[in-house]
Amino acid sequence: MARSQDGLNGFVDDGCVISGTLKFKNSFRLDGRVEGAVESASELLIGEGGAVEGEISVARCRVGGMVRGTIRATEQVVLHQTARVWAEISTPALVMEEGAFLEGKVTMKETKAGTAPSKGGRS
Repeated sequence: MARSQDGLNGFVDDGCVISGTLKFKNSFRLDGRVEGAVESASELLIGEGGAVEGEISVARCRVGGMVRGTIRATEQVVLHQTARVWAEISTPALVMEEGAFLEGKVTMKETKAGTAPSKGGRS
C-alpha cells in the first residue's frame, strides 16, 4: 500500500499504540496499533505495519496489516495482499486481493436500494 496523506484527518505511525476508542471525521491512516474500537463515517486505511484488535465501524476499511475482531463497513472492505484478518466482517462489498488471508465470517448486506452491489460496470 502506497503511503498517501491526501485528505487524511489523522495518522498513527509505527510504534504508536492507542488503547480505547479512536474516532475521526475524515480518512485516517493507521501504521501503529489500536487496541479497542475504531469509529467513523469515513475511511480507515490500515497500513502493512498497522494492527487493530477490537471492533471497527467505518464506511470504508482498507486493510494491508492485521485485524483481530470485528469489521463493520457501510460501503466496502478491501483486503490487500498483505492483509492478515481474523474477524467477523459485515459489509455490502468485499474485495480480496490474491495473497490476503481471512479467517472468520463474512456477511454481505444489501445496498440501500435493496439490491446486490453492482460489479463495477462489468457485463
